[in-house]
Amino acid sequence: MSEPKPTKRPRDPRLDFFRGLAMFIILLAHTPGNTWTLWIPARFGFSDATEIFVFCSGMASALAFGAVFAKRGFLLGSARIGFRVWQVYWAHIGVLLVTALMLFAIDHYGLGARERPYIEGPWVRPLFDQTGEALIGLFTLTWVPGLFDILPMYLVILAMIPLVMLAHAAFGRPGVAVVVLGLWFAATLAGYARQYGDEEDFAQLAAWQQSLVGFGRPFLWMNFPSYPFGEGTWFFNPFGWQLVFFTGFAFGMGWLKAPPVDRRLIWLAAFIVIATVPLAWYKFHYNYSIVGGTFLHDWIVATRSFLEPLRWKTWQGLGRFVHFLALAYLAWVAVGAGGVRLAQGFSQPWVPSLTLQRVALAVLVLSLPIAYPEEIGWFISGYDEWLSEGLGLSFNQIGMLQLAHLVALLLMVWSLIGSEGRTWLARDALLKAVPVIRKVGTQSLAVFMVSIPLARFNGWLLDLAGRDVWSRAGINLFGFAVLIGVAYFAAWIKRQPWREPVAPRPNDRPEDRRPPSPAPASAPGTGPVPARA
Repeated sequence: MSEPKPTKRPRDPRLDFFRGLAMFIILLAHTPGNTWTLWIPARFGFSDATEIFVFCSGMASALAFGAVFAKRGFLLGSARIGFRVWQVYWAHIGVLLVTALMLFAIDHYGLGARERPYIEGPWVRPLFDQTGEALIGLFTLTWVPGLFDILPMYLVILAMIPLVMLAHAAFGRPGVAVVVLGLWFAATLAGYARQYGDEEDFAQLAAWQQSLVGFGRPFLWMNFPSYPFGEGTWFFNPFGWQLVFFTGFAFGMGWLKAPPVDRRLIWLAAFIVIATVPLAWYKFHYNYSIVGGTFLHDWIVATRSFLEPLRWKTWQGLGRFVHFLALAYLAWVAVGAGGVRLAQGFSQPWVPSLTLQRVALAVLVLSLPIAYPEEIGWFISGYDEWLSEGLGLSFNQIGMLQLAHLVALLLMVWSLIGSEGRTWLARDALLKAVPVIRKVGTQSLAVFMVSIPLARFNGWLLDLAGRDVWSRAGINLFGFAVLIGVAYFAAWIKRQPWREPVAPRPNDRPEDRRPPSPAPASAPGTGPVPARA
């Protein structure tokens, strides 16, 4: 009796769901002049969708490549990684060339709607002004313009997987921790040396900070060059960001166990997320809020400046990492064990109390005149002067009130739609959206490749259409539809539908479906039978 074939490990729905969400957020963030980006999670905390993408990619890599190392050995596992690195490398080359060509065509044919050339945002002008040097930099990854920096970081981290697997084979989980944390700490020191290595900046540092710069100088090589015509470095340092990747990888491999659902941990994670809002949201530290010019504002600015290394994006500051872990824990708790709420929805949606509804209604009515200054200004001439002179506020200084208005509006809408409406949103609509979002997450590389040129294309469309509420909504939704279409098309292609058996048509005869028999060979010494005239 033959042994049963081992069942394939089911794919965690949470992995693809959150990676799919990251793809939508990344598209919004890369679209120029898109005010929808004012409401993405990155505006209210240190971490952003990049951490989601890298962490989930680490988990996915463990599922895809970890089993190869475990079952087929180190050489075949490394070969599998090498092939994936090769794919990502050419994906990066293709994305940059396609995007640059599209932007150049807009400038060349005069299709743009702004004075600044489109090839200067992102900075791909060297490809046309210094073509030879730019191509050398492109293919050697020494020219990595902004917007095109995620895939190079990703492929370098992928190339580190064999090193981590060797460390685990030799020393177990402690060996992995030493490699991962050691590389991250060295990258952080390289960041100090990079940021404060100049004589003028170095002289203003405290003694302990100068020591960090001194320790970091031997690791300056970790700051890969991104601009062969200047002194730029990669925006995403792979030696820093591998901390996020291999944290996800460790969870996927089972080296780290999932934390328990504990009320104390939930409150701690919520405190971390909320406490970072004043330090991250520009309405506070850029003097755009109602606290501008006060002691509280000055304290926020000073604290943000002091904590700058903790929120470094290039080298994955420790504050960013802790904020991401807190946010990820809350999301992990919210979707339930094994992502059960992604499969079943929320059966008992929360209902605001009557007192809370009354407070929300009062906030909604009182904040209405200053929540939509631009929209009201379309109908009432001089409204902005009245707002600034009568109330002492400017459009940029009412962000807190706008946020309160938005929360009150959502609460009122949630209350007014009734029990059936809340159940439909929390269960039926969610269950329809989850498979679509997951599909985008499962095809993340193909979707990401399209999202980069699509983001600049959408920015060009916004230039042509004008940036108002309706144009932004229409173009952003168009972008979402394109990502979804790409994901489903890529999944269909990967399924190889041409290999599936063809269903017989009603009028087909069995003999018509048989392959034709080969013609008989001629007997030796005879030629082909001549055709009749």
